[in-house]
Amino acid sequence: MIELNGAIRLVALQFCFTNPDVVPPSVKRLVRETPEKRVVRKDRSNGFVVIEPTAKCSLVKFPGELEAAGYELVNAFCEERIDGKDARGKRTYYMVRLLFARSEFVDISAEFREVRDTIRAGLQELCESAMWRVRAFSNPFFMDGEEIPGQRAVSINLEAREPLFRPDGQPVVVWQKDERGERVGDAPLPIVSERRLCVIGELVKLMTVSENR
Repeated sequence: MIELNGAIRLVALQFCFTNPDVVPPSVKRLVRETPEKRVVRKDRSNGFVVIEPTAKCSLVKFPGELEAAGYELVNAFCEERIDGKDARGKRTYYMVRLLFARSEFVDISAEFREVRDTIRAGLQELCESAMWRVRAFSNPFFMDGEEIPGQRAVSINLEAREPLFRPDGQPVVVWQKDERGERVGDAPLPIVSERRLCVIGELVKLMTVSENR
């Protein structure tokens, strides 16, 4: 659970996946990560967990709820990164990060403002087309390389993408099974999320789907 109080200056949604076709075309692409840059990135990890890894989560309503809570989309970019699990360092994945700043700290260029609605649409597609494993960290907030006391940055990481639709647009379906692993029902059913990441009041939390009905 995350409390969106005055101390949370920035919220980042960070999606990670291996399929380059999933990257929204409107998002700016950075230069591919180098081994040296990866080392620096890993050394910078000094936050603490505020949401433990939780699979099969929906984010369909989350971007709109976050903006309604007073956070505004201020930047978006994609970077091809080195997969640390590949000993040879040849395998990569794609990271798409969208930054939301608390409204009183928003400062964006006219150029970004022109493409922001298109980027919002790309974000919504990421959220509507798949379920994700959610985990979140609270990190120190830095500006121009200096830590700002009393301010925090939250990173909500979305991994283990599980598509809800096949390439032809049809829903992904699975057979329901009983406690013995035997199929039940007359036909496979579309997969559904078990939890939803949501903003309730000033709290970011994971709710079971049944709690949101």
